[in-house]
Amino acid sequence: MTLAGNMKLKNFVLIAVAAVALGSFGLYAACSGKHEDKAEKQKEEAQKRASAAALTPDAAPAPVPVDAQAPSVAPTPPAGPVDLAAREWDTAVIAWKGRAINSDKLKDAIKGKSYKVNLYKDAGSSTVDRAKIDINKNNKWDEKISFKGDEITLERAPNDDESYTEKYHWNGTGWIKAK
Repeated sequence: MTLAGNMKLKNFVLIAVAAVALGSFGLYAACSGKHEDKAEKQKEEAQKRASAAALTPDAAPAPVPVDAQAPSVAPTPPAGPVDLAAREWDTAVIAWKGRAINSDKLKDAIKGKSYKVNLYKDAGSSTVDRAKIDINKNNKWDEKISFKGDEITLERAPNDDESYTEKYHWNGTGWIKAK
């Protein structure tokens, strides 16, 4: 008996079994990859929660390696009136306050975002003193954030020309225009 022209039944069965085996293996590989991705996401979430817990006022900041990402801190609603609401990069940059970096400058400290952040540690300091933000990644710094004691100051270049003409102070939830 022949199937598919001159192919013998024995050969046809061997090919069919091989196709089913390959298909099963492919399905297994695809499903097992999803489980690994899910486990990895859960691990990343746990690390983020641990990082956020480490940033509480009671905890002393630990030095971070140069290639580490800033912890993600969700903005809280303003407690009172603010002149400039907190943006995504504000909370990400402020999370670096009081944290150590391994050099005087850390380029693109928060990778994978639509903005670029460089961090700076001034001479004689052991932690981040200031940051520059390029909101639209056009190689012109739009904002500078400085940390001096408990005071956090924002200087803005509203014309995207690195001429900082606006100044604000952080109130814990947003920016208040300096007088």
